[in-house]
Amino acid sequence: MNATEKCLVLKVGCFREADCWVRLLTPTRGIFNGFAFGGNRSRRRFVGCLDPLSHVLFTIGSNKTGTYTVLEEGTLLNNFSTVRKDPVRTGLAVNCIKFIEAIEIDPADAKPAYQLLLETLLMLEEGGGSSEFTPWLFRGKLAFDMGFKPDFLTCGSCGESVTSEGGYRFDVEKGQVACRTCLSTGKPLEGFARPISAGVLRALDWIEQSRPMDWLTVSMDNEVRRQAGQLIELFVAYHLGLSWEGGMYKKV
Repeated sequence: MNATEKCLVLKVGCFREADCWVRLLTPTRGIFNGFAFGGNRSRRRFVGCLDPLSHVLFTIGSNKTGTYTVLEEGTLLNNFSTVRKDPVRTGLAVNCIKFIEAIEIDPADAKPAYQLLLETLLMLEEGGGSSEFTPWLFRGKLAFDMGFKPDFLTCGSCGESVTSEGGYRFDVEKGQVACRTCLSTGKPLEGFARPISAGVLRALDWIEQSRPMDWLTVSMDNEVRRQAGQLIELFVAYHLGLSWEGGMYKKV
């Protein structure tokens, strides 16, 4: 039985002269491959739909035995033409796609991943994004949207709100803040605890609550940006098992 679904096209390749395989991300299925038979020659069924970084409404079915997915036809919703023409924007989009592919998104996490990538592409199309901010903001935001949601503004032990005073530490493993009063009891923190300022905690809370369009106007003190970025990388490495090294994501 065929169904229609909005998809983000991640990759496209040819396996025969007239046929294509397409790597897709959808809000219900996660990442999967579909086959567009005749896609290289069709002038009606896939007009403008078989290019990476496209948002497409596909009619999706399967072969007679149900062993693989078949793309019957598509309607182009957005080809993000400005992103395609600008190498910097294209690079930022590809970086985000690589991260999603490296996570190996399953259907349970498909909706937040799809929505965040779509909003990020729209943001890049409208404003261009930032090589300084966009990649690590995307990584942190996706980790938070997938359910790893620390409370950055409240001590995980006593429940006191974060103030302007210093002396905080953040437990990467538990995703909890420890205040100076609780730390003074001498009880050791388990896991990977890092010193962190109130300003960085507020920056991380903003990232957790933000959407990609908010990133167009983001401005951070250099030290806050450095510390927030480092903590997000530690958080992603611990909870998602990924780190960015040498231009690619590696399992850790």
